[in-house]
Amino acid sequence: MISPTRLTLKRPGILIPVFFLSLFQTNVTCQVQWQGAASSALGGSSVCSQGYWCANQNQAGLGGIEHSSVSLQHSRPYLLKELGCSAFSAQFSTGTGALGIALATQGLEGLRQSSLWLSYGLQVHSKINAGMGIHTWNTSISEQYIFAPGISFALGLQVRINEQWIIGMRLLQPVAWTAHPALPIEQEMTIQTGISCSFLKTAHIYTELHIKPELGIILCSGLEWTLNSRINLRTGFCSRPCIFSWGISLKSKRWVTEFSFQYRTDSGISPLSSLTHEW
Repeated sequence: MISPTRLTLKRPGILIPVFFLSLFQTNVTCQVQWQGAASSALGGSSVCSQGYWCANQNQAGLGGIEHSSVSLQHSRPYLLKELGCSAFSAQFSTGTGALGIALATQGLEGLRQSSLWLSYGLQVHSKINAGMGIHTWNTSISEQYIFAPGISFALGLQVRINEQWIIGMRLLQPVAWTAHPALPIEQEMTIQTGISCSFLKTAHIYTELHIKPELGIILCSGLEWTLNSRINLRTGFCSRPCIFSWGISLKSKRWVTEFSFQYRTDSGISPLSSLTHEW
């Protein structure tokens, strides 16, 4: 009698964290795109802003920033400690543009994901900003530090129509390479386009369309209200997944503290906090 063939997994421990991450949407992982506190509170809107996280979510915005800054951020999707994502961002103004770097890491036992953006934005005209970012990422496991590396890039453009209106566009990952496409990492190309409008001298409204070939069109919209020179209130909405968000920004001299909360109708609340120093 011939005994049945036995299969042995060389790395059985990797299956548990991979399976755990696969249960969630790809935007939970920090590999491709993680949101800053302001963008998170505005429903994911970012292409028309000049915030503290332009290096990874809006490269053209680097061309319009007025101050250099460094930021620390931590998010905890669905209030789960195991999915906590910590990030660092730095933006250095060069006069007519800015250089940006953004690093994020997220890990479970036996599995860690890391992401690095290197970006530059330039003011090509008094009303036009353009930017480009190179993105590298890696998934490491307990037995192998470089297990699933990857690389891609993004292009961005911002055009100011007048004092109230701005048009923004961004092409994310037109081409990408990764060593392990089967891991739960978002890799498809995304076209982001949107407009922002200021009104009443203290309010801004943002509306964007994120177009993904396999998922269709996603609507992101947000409202930001400046109460005074120190306090900003934000709220937003995203159509897919269905997300309601809100947040607050508190400024004291050169320090900025931001908090945001996203409520996903299918999975719950994701809080996010950040601390920024600008000069």
